[in-house]
Amino acid sequence: MPETPPDPRLGTVVAGYRIEGRIGRGGMGVVYLAEHQTLRRRAALKIIVPDLAENKDFRERFLREARIAAALDHPSVVTIYDAGEVGGLLYIAMQYVPGNDLSQILRDEGRLGPYRVLDIGRQVGAALDAAHRAGLIHRDVKPANVLIDGRLAFLTDFGLTKERAAAGATLTRVGEVVGTTHYLAPEQIDGREVDARADVYALACVVFHCLTGEVPFPRDNDMSVLYAHLHDEPPRLSERRPGLPEDLDAVLAKALDKDPDRRFATCDELITAARVVVDAAGPLAESSSAGRRPPPAGRRVPEQGDSASMVTQTGMAAPATPADYGIPGVMGPGGRRAIVLLAGVDANASAVTRVAIGQRCEVLEASTSEEVLQVARERRPDVVLVPAEAAAAVSSALKGDAVTRDARIVLLEPSRETSRRRLAALGADDALALPFSPLQLQVKLRRMLGSGSVA
Repeated sequence: MPETPPDPRLGTVVAGYRIEGRIGRGGMGVVYLAEHQTLRRRAALKIIVPDLAENKDFRERFLREARIAAALDHPSVVTIYDAGEVGGLLYIAMQYVPGNDLSQILRDEGRLGPYRVLDIGRQVGAALDAAHRAGLIHRDVKPANVLIDGRLAFLTDFGLTKERAAAGATLTRVGEVVGTTHYLAPEQIDGREVDARADVYALACVVFHCLTGEVPFPRDNDMSVLYAHLHDEPPRLSERRPGLPEDLDAVLAKALDKDPDRRFATCDELITAARVVVDAAGPLAESSSAGRRPPPAGRRVPEQGDSASMVTQTGMAAPATPADYGIPGVMGPGGRRAIVLLAGVDANASAVTRVAIGQRCEVLEASTSEEVLQVARERRPDVVLVPAEAAAAVSSALKGDAVTRDARIVLLEPSRETSRRRLAALGADDALALPFSPLQLQVKLRRMLGSGSVA
């Protein structure tokens, strides 16, 4: 059987880089390991396939987007060294990351442990959030574009990046679907405006793939996959990989919502919510048999689909009985469930609160001081958590109303030591430093509601 002919580019010099070997091949071109002849620096040199390089519109877009990607400065983003056209070849030279890409690791290992997935997701999510703050959207987040070197993860291939500010002037052709089908957000498929939340959706697909070893919508062909992204409900993690915390189903369902407005706003919110759930579930093994810690004697673990496991307004699922997992429940006066009102708190604090006190304590949410007062009048919360910037308005509204004035107000702010003078000035009864852990919140509520509040 004849051998495959050697690559004619091996040993040649392109734009000052001597090509040493082939690393891989993708839809846009071939990636080589190369060394810069002057700087003696190793690099990954990507040479674009001729059919694309000959397209004037593509060349214009490629060079523009290479400049955009080169402007990113983040430890989890592969650094762009150079890009251009030489001898009719389009190329881009970038940081060489030894090791494998995430897609190869998934092919070798099948699926990964929860904490390993969260660590990779944290780094990739931070890179994406940094790009979003710079006004960039990646649009092709997938395992093949995540490079792994030990415990470090790097996001690469911003070749499909779009500037948010230039959305109306994008060089992508009308009707062109940009990205990889298994990780595409619905709005990328049906031609709606794309923003950072498309990358949140794609990262959620990657997290799902890493945890289960399968893409969210495995189908026979690309058209069926695209249809599923547009119309099918996201699958449940706990069904694809029994033993994972069931509350992760709600986290991924929120991140994979068809409507971008109902997703997490940032990648950090997604990974933080997932981390809160995993941490609350206790130590997880790196195998499919992973599960929650055994409950104390006499208590049961809620079964999948148990009506006691409630999906909350933010898309987080609250454990039915926190004490089953070593988390004490919080009760209000007279043995009834305590009611905690979140007055304009951010998604992270909301997620921690729901995991900390679960269904033993009812958690309500409101945004403006007017909404807070309305909800407080109707439900009479025992404790109101409010960020410092909204504390004065919320306190004034609640303390000035005969129905709601008995609610205890807890100030949320970064300071570890809040003076009595500051509490009085903002009308708060107590303070809790941000960020807080589930245990810190439980202790705070126990102190505020009395020793009889812990079941």
